[in-house]
Amino acid sequence: MYLGQLFALLTALGWAQNSMIYSYVGKQIGSRTVAHIRLWIAFPMIIAVHLVMFSTPLPLGLDLSAVFGLLASGFIGFFIADVLIFKGFVDLGPRETLVILTTSPIFSALLSLLFFQETLNLLQTAGILMTISGVIWVIAEETKSTVRTKKYLVSGVLAAFAGTITQALAMALAKGGMIAEVHPVSGNYLRLAAGLAGLIIYSSVRGTFRSDFQVFHKPKLVLLLAFAAAAGPVLGIIFTLAAMNLIPLGVVSALGQVSPVFLLPVERFIWKKRLGPGALLGTLLAISGSAMLFLMQYP
Repeated sequence: MYLGQLFALLTALGWAQNSMIYSYVGKQIGSRTVAHIRLWIAFPMIIAVHLVMFSTPLPLGLDLSAVFGLLASGFIGFFIADVLIFKGFVDLGPRETLVILTTSPIFSALLSLLFFQETLNLLQTAGILMTISGVIWVIAEETKSTVRTKKYLVSGVLAAFAGTITQALAMALAKGGMIAEVHPVSGNYLRLAAGLAGLIIYSSVRGTFRSDFQVFHKPKLVLLLAFAAAAGPVLGIIFTLAAMNLIPLGVVSALGQVSPVFLLPVERFIWKKRLGPGALLGTLLAISGSAMLFLMQYP
């Protein structure tokens, strides 16, 4: 009954794990290298999953329009959006960028209305706004400005918003592909393949293709990236695509944004970080909005 909402929350849990690992590994080898190499690890994983489930390493017999939509979704989401978001992290700061990224459900809902005539009622809209507001509150509570010049402020904000919009567009294209009854595993296979192709071209143009693979000389970092790849680009996206078949795209996007809330217990009990009242109130607001979305019935 609540499978779509559960899938979306599992995606958010995977991204929460990803954010910790990518933050640590990115400081060692650079965020662009992480974006590139994680897909080299994720793609063989999705091939193995596809082989186990369908007894073939390739997704066959799919509708061509669905294939093109999913390939475009992967190219935009795993390549263009990620490059822009990582630029936002560098120029603007991670927390400030995450605040902007929480507006993604709004763009997702608008695109879903435009392309699929998928409307939200008043309670669904209120639940999305509550969830977004709570997450923004949590992120903004301890935000410290890392912006040094107006140049970086402008470029960071533009990159973060462009990443948010392209991410929402990628989700809309993915939903268009899933409408053709493509299995989520096959859909994610195509998205990962296109994203990896884009990053190969990008790293080649930048002249970092070979140097990126030097990370494989550091087994600890590779193991961490493997955990992140399994939780995010592989399982996380499979859950997202499955959720799109069950509940509105705006709801999927909103529930997928609660990752910062999942990180609060880690910060409190593992990193022994004191949480202010604003973070706790923002968490309650986000949980309330998520609960509203979770308990709603969808056709």
